[in-house]
Amino acid sequence: MRNATLLPTLALALLSISPLPAGKTLKRRVLVLPFDNTIKNKNYAWMSDSISENLKADLLKTGRFDVLDVTLLRKIDPGIQFANLDAQNASAFAQRLNCEVAIVGRFSVRKIGRKKEVVAFEAEGVDALEKQSVVAKNEEAVINAEIFDTVDKLAASISDELNQKLPLLDAASFKRDDRLERLIRRLEKPPTGFLDSFTLGVAPGSPPVKFVPEFDIDTFEYDAYVNYDQAEGIQTYVLEYQYWGKRLKPPISVSDGECIADKCRFTSRSPTLVFAKSASEKDKSYKIKIHLPHPKGPVVSRWWLTAGYPYTKSLSQLGHKNPEALILDAGIPFDAMRGYAHFEAGFGTERLQFGGGFKWALVTQLFYGHGNLPQFAADSGYTALVHMASAGGGLRIDRPTFFGTRYGLSPFIGFYGHYQRFFRELSGGGLNAMALVPEIGINQYFRFGYKLRYRWVLTLAAGSFIYSGQNLSYVRASVGVEYAFR
Repeated sequence: MRNATLLPTLALALLSISPLPAGKTLKRRVLVLPFDNTIKNKNYAWMSDSISENLKADLLKTGRFDVLDVTLLRKIDPGIQFANLDAQNASAFAQRLNCEVAIVGRFSVRKIGRKKEVVAFEAEGVDALEKQSVVAKNEEAVINAEIFDTVDKLAASISDELNQKLPLLDAASFKRDDRLERLIRRLEKPPTGFLDSFTLGVAPGSPPVKFVPEFDIDTFEYDAYVNYDQAEGIQTYVLEYQYWGKRLKPPISVSDGECIADKCRFTSRSPTLVFAKSASEKDKSYKIKIHLPHPKGPVVSRWWLTAGYPYTKSLSQLGHKNPEALILDAGIPFDAMRGYAHFEAGFGTERLQFGGGFKWALVTQLFYGHGNLPQFAADSGYTALVHMASAGGGLRIDRPTFFGTRYGLSPFIGFYGHYQRFFRELSGGGLNAMALVPEIGINQYFRFGYKLRYRWVLTLAAGSFIYSGQNLSYVRASVGVEYAFR
């Protein structure tokens, strides 16, 4: 546990960034420094505070200035002294608190005769941006019943002159130090937060879910997100936390589930943990909403990309005719067609799957081939170079099985429909066809490493484009990569 002292408060505030509000103009901020009682006359020490308070009130009445209390400087440096200030070092004080104006002054009291006393005031209004005085006042007054009015009039005259001589700032071009702004706000309003850090224990080998609330911001509601790797195999989550200040045993509750000591079991995917400061101080509580992933993984929990080479042949043994040449209304001599490229992409999910380890997936495929097809007769000597482009997809069912952590096999069967185009030139005419494509095969998997979800896949498959009365059968070999959540 840590102690919530001023030192960590200031350190965190100075490291933080918080933007200023946007606007067309910006009020100048004024630092009213204590008027120095130069001869340390205790009977008139009240004047120092009285002049400062009157100045603050008059400046605020103008609506053109913000006023900062000098006590914030003492919080930063308790030993700070304000004696013998001039325009230069008054500007330095002002800049330490993001102020653009400083008012500094002094007064002394002397006797005239046996009973009469006179006070002499000196005051300067300093433009801290230019480090020069813009208002200077030197006045004397007899100390009598009217001295309070004199102090009021002096404060009002300083305020009026500053109002006339110092215009508002252009907010677009003038920027204050954001770190100091954060520090000022926190010194003016000390934070009430008490939670230093929160950690949710997750699966071994995965980084924990951890966040550190900003100590100087009174925000008590947070979200914590658990990814699939962190949640894998976890039924009970272990909580670790640190509090600012004295060691506490916080009451912990959860909206959906049960927490015993520092261990929690959740019964929904969005439970909310509540940390109270103590059993007797429940008015300030942190609420942390835990976002757990779907137990069966993402919607698309498996996908793959493969590319390879198909060998094609027309099999007349299947009872289909296989003409020897291109003859009108006699079909296509597919036996002369050669496959050259195959591309496949597949997508699967762990949800709504079959039992027994069988899984379905959606597959899309592209084929390309061409061949010199004989015309008129097999020995006519006339041929035509015909290209084939085939695109389609359908359903595949497989059953992946792993042997150890690195190698696996998966037999599969697929049923697809393909749209095909046969043409001589890409821009010319051609023949369009539809084919039913059954396919069987086996995938071999080689994992990249332990617990990694990516793996190499080597595919050996056989299938056939089946047309009306003809076929173009193939065997193919492909290689690629597959991602699988499980």
